[in-house]
Amino acid sequence: MVNHVMPMLDAGFAPVRALPDGMPILYEDEEEGDMGESNLHVKNDEILHVCVKAHLSIYHPKLQAYSNMNLYYLPGPPHPQTGALPYVSPDHMIVGPPRPLPEDIKSYTIGRHGPVPVQTGEILSQRSAQQRDLAEKMVVYAMLRVEEYILVDETGQHLREMLLLKRLQGDGSYRDERDPDGGVTSKLGFRLVMEEDGLHVIDQATRRRYVRPLDAERRLRLEEDARRRAEGQRNKEARTRKKEEEARRQVESQLRAAQAKTKALEEELRRLRRQKKSPE
Repeated sequence: MVNHVMPMLDAGFAPVRALPDGMPILYEDEEEGDMGESNLHVKNDEILHVCVKAHLSIYHPKLQAYSNMNLYYLPGPPHPQTGALPYVSPDHMIVGPPRPLPEDIKSYTIGRHGPVPVQTGEILSQRSAQQRDLAEKMVVYAMLRVEEYILVDETGQHLREMLLLKRLQGDGSYRDERDPDGGVTSKLGFRLVMEEDGLHVIDQATRRRYVRPLDAERRLRLEEDARRRAEGQRNKEARTRKKEEEARRQVESQLRAAQAKTKALEEELRRLRRQKKSPE
């Protein structure tokens, strides 16, 4: 049975289409304790966001990527304590709004800012397990008809395969997909692979690896180290040249002094010779 969208509680929330009955009502962060994420979760979140955003800028400039942004998907009911409308906060989300969204946008409301996301993704962790990435949230994404749902777990604790892409089927269910090498390939033209040094995002067409934030930081450190070494070498060479110049000037000064002394001795010798030849 279809549940036609109820009257909107938010004046800016406009329906996109009728939604089926039974959609989970989630207020993802409203009832969670103050729990931070691990460095590994943050690292992979940054890799996915930065590298996919770079890919979209080349191949799909009208699409926009967001990280950890609230996605409001139903007009109600509001949360009994906070009044928040139902929402989830995907670690990764790609949307195709009819017009570019402002840089300072803080949340995305389906129907107000644009259509259902093209793709969502979650970095699995102990916290995300509590936030039901593999349960109710997946149901929400499927019922919204999000075409691709990507799961990443570098530890393999929550997802043995480490990478998994769930692709929406015609009946509204998700089919699990993985490439022969263990990576996953999006219809948007990028691949995710998990290697010994972690997650990589690859341009499917060129096989070029997008520069990860940690790689960029490492490259900057190497460049800075090289710059400092080069500067140190230049300073060392400058000091050497200075010492050589000082030594040269000192030798020239000594030479001039010796020449002056020799000249004075020669003058004295000539004087003595003249004195000897002259009659008394």
